[in-house]
Formats: sequence, structure tokens, C-alpha cells
Amino acid sequence: MAARAGALGADDPDWELLARVAGGEADAFTSLVERHQDRLLRLCERLLGDREEARDAAQEAFLKAFRHAGRAEPRGQLFTWLYRIAVNHCLNRLRRRRIARFLSLSAPADPAAEGAPPFDPPSDAPSAERALAERRRWAATRRAIDALPEGQRAVLVLAKFEGLSYREIAEALDITESAVESRLVRAMRRLVAAQDREGTGVPTRGERG
Repeated sequence: MAARAGALGADDPDWELLARVAGGEADAFTSLVERHQDRLLRLCERLLGDREEARDAAQEAFLKAFRHAGRAEPRGQLFTWLYRIAVNHCLNRLRRRRIARFLSLSAPADPAAEGAPPFDPPSDAPSAERALAERRRWAATRRAIDALPEGQRAVLVLAKFEGLSYREIAEALDITESAVESRLVRAMRRLVAAQDREGTGVPTRGERG
């Protein structure tokens, strides 16, 4: 893989780190984790809506990356490869969660009833009243995102909250750019409908500063 990293992933030195991981260098893997753990944890939390589950998911995603280091194809940016692993893992968790809810016949209508945290809540609101309004807004956004089909949810999070381009999302999800656009349009239509019902706005990456 090291030779291929030099040819196809020359614009991203992380591929060289991954090649060293494939060669058995533990320090190289530690460096990769340190470089990308915050980003991957944030992604998992946004997809899963639960901090503790997100930590487990991010750890498992890194373990999968470690096991597959020797088979990775160095193309584009390495973080999109990591995103693909993490997103697929989180979507599998979401599917298992929905199956479990269906089998239990007792799924709550509101994710907040399960103790899910507000979706990336702000921490610097100038007043208690505004803080409450912001938390309600984020909770409503979280509910709307939770209601999306998994594929649409992944595209929405990667586009609107992670700021990835259509090309990067297509690489991360292994779909076409036209499929990315189609899923994003459908996701946004669903969220707009949810906004109309609840009177909330959908925050984006820019709104979080």
C-alpha cells in the first residue's frame, strides 16, 4: 500500500501514516487517532444522538480502520475513508436500534424521552429564556433528523454539519454525486416540513461558528 499511497494520495500525508499502520507501526496508528478522533466522535454523535454510544462507535470505527489498513485504497483524503467506516457503522447501529424498538413494541415517540441530548446544543446563550428556546430548537431539530431515513440522515449531517462537498460525501458513502444531491434535497424537504409543524429552523455548520 505504501507505493500506492505515494501515487494516489500524495496530497494527504495521512495515507503514509496508514501505510505505516499496515506495516505494524503502533505509533503511526496513535498519530492517526489523535489527528481524527475529535472529528470522528463529533460525526458519530450527530448521527447517533447519544454521546456514550458515539464514543463506542468512534472507537469501533478506528478498530475497523486498523484492521483494514492494509486493504485501503489511497484515493482523495483519508478522512473520507474514515468517514465511510464510521458512517456505515453508525447506520448499522441505527438499524439495530430500530429493529429493537420494533420488537419491543414500546418505542417512545420522542427521542428526548430516552435521554438523548440536544443536537449539539449551544453553551453561551445570553439569558435563561434564550437558552431554553435554543435547547427546544435543537431538540426539535434532533427529532426531525432522527426521523429521516438513514441514507438521507448521513448525507444531511455530512453536508450541513460537517461541511463536506458532494464529491467528498460521495466518496465517504460510496455513492454518486447525483445520489448525494437527491438525498440531500429529500432530506431538506422533510426538515422544512418539520420546521413548518414546529416553528423551528435547521442549524447549519455556519450557524455554529
